[in-house]
Amino acid sequence: MSKVVVTRQNVSLTLGNLVHFPSEQLAGRVDTSNLFSVRLSLIARVYASYNRNMERAIPAGYLHTGLDRYEVFDFQEDGLGELKSFIKSKKLPFSFHVPFFRPSYFPYTGVTTFFLNDDPDKRALSFKLIDNTMHYAKEWEADFIVTHLTWKDDSPDRKKVTDLASDTKSKFCELADRYKLPINIEFGGYSGHFHEPEQFVNFVKDHPLLGICIDIGHTSLISGVRNRNFFENIEIMAPHTKSIHVWNTKGMEHNKEYNHVPVHPSQKAEDGWVDIKKTLEIILGHNKDCNIVFEYNHTYYDNIPDEVQEGMEWVKEIVNRK
Repeated sequence: MSKVVVTRQNVSLTLGNLVHFPSEQLAGRVDTSNLFSVRLSLIARVYASYNRNMERAIPAGYLHTGLDRYEVFDFQEDGLGELKSFIKSKKLPFSFHVPFFRPSYFPYTGVTTFFLNDDPDKRALSFKLIDNTMHYAKEWEADFIVTHLTWKDDSPDRKKVTDLASDTKSKFCELADRYKLPINIEFGGYSGHFHEPEQFVNFVKDHPLLGICIDIGHTSLISGVRNRNFFENIEIMAPHTKSIHVWNTKGMEHNKEYNHVPVHPSQKAEDGWVDIKKTLEIILGHNKDCNIVFEYNHTYYDNIPDEVQEGMEWVKEIVNRK
């Protein structure tokens, strides 16, 4: 059940595990001296919005809002009719993040991929899943798809990973050509041997329908795990980047507690947050037409909380200045 947790010591809104604004982000916006008497109406309104969406949203899936677009990830099959009606009513472009939905033959989590796995049967499942997503993307008239490439179960053999990546690239090129649909590879690499920005650039650079999706939060976390410079990684990938997942974090421990935090102009780099403005300016400096998706842990439909909307408008201002 969703719940609201509000305390004087740690002023926060926690609505299930969907969105959690840390206490410092609400500073100056919530009256902590008389919290319960002043802000209950706001909290009740936001809570009601989330509760309505909990009834509509599929528990394992998301419809992410972007700048004048949407992106679908991991919907359950029985929710596709309502999803399609909503998307078509908006008359906005949209993309699919593999898996669009998880058929019964794929018993793993939505973020699981086996493209670089030693087991040929598991690899076949991932290729079947991306083919399925592209089939529906073409049928629904999505303008591109996003897929993960790496996972924690990738082959431990460095040369084998290189060979599997080459084979995967060839198959992705074939799929992109067959469906005439772009495939954006989300940068990842917490583990395994395929995690360098240059590896992702080499994977996509030779085919016009392949590109990189920079997930800002994960790129920051990976930079920390790998002891690399975040902005240097961004600079390397930016010329080949075609879409961006936007959310914020203060590091791995923060992410474990708060997950994907919605961006907001109150988040300052000196406080440990990723510098969203600088990051977007670097990427958009190379490709001002990058598609931007806010990847938060909730399906809002039309009920976007004020705090989240403020962050979206802030990003829109940054984009419009480029």
